[in-house]
Amino acid sequence: MEKKLTIIIEVVVFIVVAIVFTVKNVIPEVKGSIGSSDGFIKTGLYQNMYEINIDNNIRFSFVLDENGNVYHILFFDMNSTCLYNKNLEKNNLNDVLLNSVRILIEDDYLKNTSLISVTKYGDYYYDEFMNSFKSSLKKYGINSEFIVSTNTLKELCSELDIEDNDDNTDDIRLKELDLYSKEITRVIKNNISHKDDDSNSEYIRIDNAREYTNNVYKKIEKYILSNNIVNLDRYDNRLPITSIPADKDLKYYPSPNSWYYVKDGKLYAYIEIIDNGTSYGYCYNGSIDLNKKGECV
Repeated sequence: MEKKLTIIIEVVVFIVVAIVFTVKNVIPEVKGSIGSSDGFIKTGLYQNMYEINIDNNIRFSFVLDENGNVYHILFFDMNSTCLYNKNLEKNNLNDVLLNSVRILIEDDYLKNTSLISVTKYGDYYYDEFMNSFKSSLKKYGINSEFIVSTNTLKELCSELDIEDNDDNTDDIRLKELDLYSKEITRVIKNNISHKDDDSNSEYIRIDNAREYTNNVYKKIEKYILSNNIVNLDRYDNRLPITSIPADKDLKYYPSPNSWYYVKDGKLYAYIEIIDNGTSYGYCYNGSIDLNKKGECV
């Protein structure tokens, strides 16, 4: 009987020690491997969202809870990942905006000449947000003008080509937007674009290059048609070509050498994809069918 009791006590002690070890060592280590931006959005906390677009070159959203704190960030292009895992989330609005402005300036995305667009998805905490944002900019000597507009989650999903229907709730749309954001940050998280082991890299296949540039062309064409654009200057950046994903995995984007313009309703473009130092570019002469390899002459 005593032997059996001893065994039971030893087992209990072992379990307790294992639990203590897990709590003190394993859980903190796991938590430490999860960045501040890696958690999935908690739709039950959502109260409002403010989208920031700077020079049509970087685009992201701050998601607010009922206390006006930024508890989540949505990333809408690769440039916006400069804010990824910078411990901005779950902090008060003033600290988040001040640190975000600093990072954007350091990464050269925010200048005194920048055009800043703020899109609100509701009125909750609007005055507080704008006052805090302006104060943060002023502290770093940024005196840029604002363009403020209003949008809905449904319209945003449509704009980003996220599948949506009238039966979807805003909770569902938030989750879809978060998945869209996660696909962008996955490239950074998995270090896809900076692999050291060339043998494991998945380089773009030459026969896929034209397919990828065609994808970009189609998306620009869709944007032009839906907005009834007849003429558009080459330097008009309302839809930056470098922010348009060329593949469904969001691994490839047009290089800064790419451009497009619209003349008499026809889309002309040079779209270049760079992979592992090799560029694949195609010139489009007013139609997706009228394209050739190489730069436009």
